[in-house]
Amino acid sequence: MRMRALLALVIASLVLGCGDPGHGPAAIAFGRDACAHCAMVISDKRFAMQVRSGGRVHRFDDPGCAIEWLDQQPGQGAGATELWVMDEDRQEWLDARSAFYRPGQRTPMAYGFGAIAAPENGSLDFDAFRRRIRERERPGSRTQP
Repeated sequence: MRMRALLALVIASLVLGCGDPGHGPAAIAFGRDACAHCAMVISDKRFAMQVRSGGRVHRFDDPGCAIEWLDQQPGQGAGATELWVMDEDRQEWLDARSAFYRPGQRTPMAYGFGAIAAPENGSLDFDAFRRRIRERERPGSRTQP
């Protein structure tokens, strides 16, 4: 009986020790997890984004979906929220607020921005990127030139 209790304690410790630390980017099951905004399966790693807020992780298939979702959350304290975006080139997580956004990309939901770590000609910082998403016409309508 003691051996079973000890084994159960070891297994519980391993499971709890391997859990989500509560901060930083969380794992995404590409091809299985769905976008919290549009409900599409997150399949293209290059454009994934996630938001940590209120102890939960919200995953997105396109950075534009994440911005739209954030804007729909009542009382969403952006300062108390972690935002992570995948670097389109290196496929590594970046702090979304310090990343730069390259326009003209073919993204899963056609918002058209891929994140990069360093600025390049024509890229936008986070605030400019967020403004562009907010100014864009909604899906299903004619796109602005």
